Amino acid sequence: MSETISSVAPKALAPVEQELHRINTSLVAGGQFLEALRQLMLLAVEHAGNAQLWLLVGLVYTRIAHWKPAIGALETALQLNPKDNQAKQLLSLALFSVGQKEQACQLIDQVCKQKGANSAQWMLRAYLHAHTNRDPMHALQVARDWGKRFADPLTRKAKPLKVQDRNPRKKLKIGYVTADFRQHSVAFFMQPVLTHHNPDNVEVHVYSNGYADETTTQMRTLVPYWLDVMGMSDEALCEKIRQDGIDVLVDLSGFTQGHRLGVFARRAAPVQVTWLGYMHTLGMKAMDYRLVDAGIAPPSHAPHYSETLFYLKSMASYAPPAYAPLSKEPPMLRNGYPTLVSLNSSAKITDEMLRIWAHILHARDDARLIIMVKEDSAESALAHMQPRVEAAGMPVDRVSVVHQQPLCNFMEMGHIADIALDTSPISGGTTTLHTLWMGIPIVTLDGQRGVSASTARMLRGILAPCGEVAASEQDYIDAVLELMNSVQRLQQLRHESRDRLSKSALMDYPARTAELEKAYRFMWLNHLRGDRKNLTVNADIGHALAEMDFSA
Repeated sequence: MSETISSVAPKALAPVEQELHRINTSLVAGGQFLEALRQLMLLAVEHAGNAQLWLLVGLVYTRIAHWKPAIGALETALQLNPKDNQAKQLLSLALFSVGQKEQACQLIDQVCKQKGANSAQWMLRAYLHAHTNRDPMHALQVARDWGKRFADPLTRKAKPLKVQDRNPRKKLKIGYVTADFRQHSVAFFMQPVLTHHNPDNVEVHVYSNGYADETTTQMRTLVPYWLDVMGMSDEALCEKIRQDGIDVLVDLSGFTQGHRLGVFARRAAPVQVTWLGYMHTLGMKAMDYRLVDAGIAPPSHAPHYSETLFYLKSMASYAPPAYAPLSKEPPMLRNGYPTLVSLNSSAKITDEMLRIWAHILHARDDARLIIMVKEDSAESALAHMQPRVEAAGMPVDRVSVVHQQPLCNFMEMGHIADIALDTSPISGGTTTLHTLWMGIPIVTLDGQRGVSASTARMLRGILAPCGEVAASEQDYIDAVLELMNSVQRLQQLRHESRDRLSKSALMDYPARTAELEKAYRFMWLNHLRGDRKNLTVNADIGHALAEMDFSA
């Protein structure tokens, strides 16, 4: 998702609006959020009645995930200007992020009913509904509501794409488009891929649309062709990718911050595929494929997606953080009481999950719960989560709300927590793998959609038996209680989980990357033939190439 505030040329604005424009385009756009807030608060002393000022304050707070003050600022902006759809757009995101998902969906629906609602607002609508409603066909419909209005018209108007070299056996040029080659979950999956790509088979290009950090610096060394594209328009980037002759262009963002789906809509490459960054469908005709495995999206789920599903044996690789100490003894042996932990994003913690956790704590009156949320300060974390904890009826003296920690601190939770509690209807992904690498067993609810069942698929498949998969809420509660009563089992799971993960398909990097390159080759052959005949890496690539040679 992309949250922005439109602006007018400074020379057309009054002095206060000129100052707001400067703060927006320099400080906010440059990620200097605290300095932006400081300057905005100074302006508010004399211009507290300016709706645009409170809108910008609300934007900054959403960018740093301080949801309570964001909601306050945006409600003030709407009191001053009730028709401001940008304020409603941001407020819907903030409400969603504090668990008020139905209210968020209702508000963004109001925005999109207004004439002139823009692409970001319709995309946010698709995102919020897909993460609130459990019906996958509803997720498809709201995605298509965005696609048919904004992406598909660009596809129809796109200049014809001329492919010069149609050799089925040529070295393929692969382009990865992402804002997340930084300390982000996508990087943990992609670093092994970039390391193990075979330069005889593929030429790798990265189009990076995000801010750099130490992880970015490391990943750049793995790629022969890297281009920072934050300053490029969609039109310019599309033309650059066409000039580079990319054969297979891979989206790693979906509907998340920093995406460049406008480039894909303009048909930048003959084969376009989405992977990893966003689990729901995109609803746009120009995205040809979605890379999946049978656990995340069995063939019966194909009608839920606008993309054609292409099946890998395992959807991803996993590279654990460099610093990840392993505690082989459950902390409850040392503490004298069990400690539960929730490590997923706070946006995934529904009020229903909080009530389930409350039942567990009341059933075991010595258990503690740590809820780690994404807010970056203790004050904002408590302001966001503490009222919800109290409303759920939890014993507040045994619940700790912790703000987001640096990765090195996060990976020490194995010394503190005995059991991890997964969320539903959106389960963990990278967080689940980090948790298992620390040796913490997980209890999760099963689900139908990939986003609901990713942890369950891992626990039932390659990582069994590193946790418990519950079929119902009561089963979930019973599974946690039983684990807390079985110190011997907790010890066994701690000793086994890292070893099982190390030996799993997720960490067989050469095999996963070779499989990925095989998928790209099949997609390329499909393009040359004008069909989608090959949709799994289980097929014989040699036979498919021989058929192409014969037909030529």
